[in-house]
Amino acid sequence: MAFRLYPNTRFLYLQVAATLRAIGATTLGSPLLFDLLCLYITGLILLDKRQNCTRITEYLPGRCHDALNRLLRVIPLSTRVIMDLLITLAESYGLTGYLCLDDVAVEKRFSKKSPWTGWVYSGSKGGKVYGLHIVVLLWCVGIIKIPIAFRLWQPKDKCSKGRYRTKLQLAQQMMIEMQTRQLPFAYIVFDSWYNARWFTRWLDNCGLVWQSTLAKNSLVVYKNKKRRVDKLARTLKLKWRSHLELRTAVLCVYLPGYGSVRLVVTRDGHGRRTYIVTNDMQADLTTIVQRKRSRWDIETLFRDGKQFAGLAACQCRVPQATVRHVTFVLLTYVVLNQLKLEPSETVGEVKERLQLRVVTNNASPPPPLNGPATHYGSTA
Repeated sequence: MAFRLYPNTRFLYLQVAATLRAIGATTLGSPLLFDLLCLYITGLILLDKRQNCTRITEYLPGRCHDALNRLLRVIPLSTRVIMDLLITLAESYGLTGYLCLDDVAVEKRFSKKSPWTGWVYSGSKGGKVYGLHIVVLLWCVGIIKIPIAFRLWQPKDKCSKGRYRTKLQLAQQMMIEMQTRQLPFAYIVFDSWYNARWFTRWLDNCGLVWQSTLAKNSLVVYKNKKRRVDKLARTLKLKWRSHLELRTAVLCVYLPGYGSVRLVVTRDGHGRRTYIVTNDMQADLTTIVQRKRSRWDIETLFRDGKQFAGLAACQCRVPQATVRHVTFVLLTYVVLNQLKLEPSETVGEVKERLQLRVVTNNASPPPPLNGPATHYGSTA
C-alpha cells in the first residue's frame, strides 16, 4: 500500500508498519487488515484534528474511506486481541511496574444515538458533559507507559435489563484479566472515586497493594474517636519534608467498612491538603507520597490521547466502531512512544518531528539571511 501514498508521507507509513509488526499486529488477521490498521494509525499521527476516515484518505490515498469504515464496523477484528498484544509488550520488558486506574470523559454533545454516550462528570470541565466515559488501566515502569485494558461505560438507560455495570465493576473486570495474565506490578493507584469499600476489600483479598485518596468528608477512627478526615488533619502537627516539598504527617487509622489503613496527610505551599490511604502498612512516608504522584501518568495518557491521537474524532454511530476507534487511539499512543529517539522526548514532540519531516520531505532549511535587504528600507 505504501506505493499508493504521497512520497512525503510514505516514510511515516513505513515507520508505523514496522512498529506494529514488531508488536505483533500481523497476527491480527489478513495482510489487508494489517495495511488498513497501519493506514488508520498513520492518519491519527499525521492529522491534528478531525481524524475521521474521509480526511485520513484525503491525505493518505492508499485506500478509499469506505475501506476504513469497514475496518471500524464490519471487518472481523477482536479489540481484546489487540490489548493482549499490548500486555505481551509490557511483559516483554521483564520489569515489575505499577498500575494506574482512572476514567476520562470525552465530550460528544451531538452523539444522541450512540449507545455509549450519556451525561457524565468531567473533571476538566468542572461539571457534567454529554459524551463517552472510558475506564482505562495503565501499566507503567519509568518512562514506559502502556495502556493494557479499557472499558466503555454505558449509561443505565441505554443498557438492556441486567447488563448495566458501574465503573467500579468494569474496573474489577479488568483487574481479573490482569490477574489471569499474571502481569507483574507492585501496586495499583487510583483516586477517591474508586475508593469504594467493597472494591478495596476485594483488592486486599486478592493480595494486591492499593493506594488511593480520601474525600475530605470521609470518616475515620483514630484513638477510638470517629471523625471526618479533614477535621482530624487540622489537629495534626505536620512536619516539613524538604525532599518532598510538602508538610506531612503519617498515622494508622481505622477506615469503617474496610479496616486498618495507613493515612498520610500532606499540605502543599498553597495550603491544600491531600489525604492518602493505602493498605501497605509497611510502606514509609516517602514511598506513599511518590506512589500517589505516580497516578499522574494516566492523566498524561488522557491528555495525549485527546490532543495528539484523536480520541474524540470518531463520528460513527455503530457501537463497535467506537470501541475500535478507542483501541486504535491507545495503540497510536504506544506507537508514538515506541518512535521516540530519546527517553526524554514527549509524545507531542515525536508527533511534531514526524509531521515536520512530512512537510520538509527531509530537506535542509535555506541558509539564514545575513541582514535586512536595503531596498526594504529601515526596519525601525
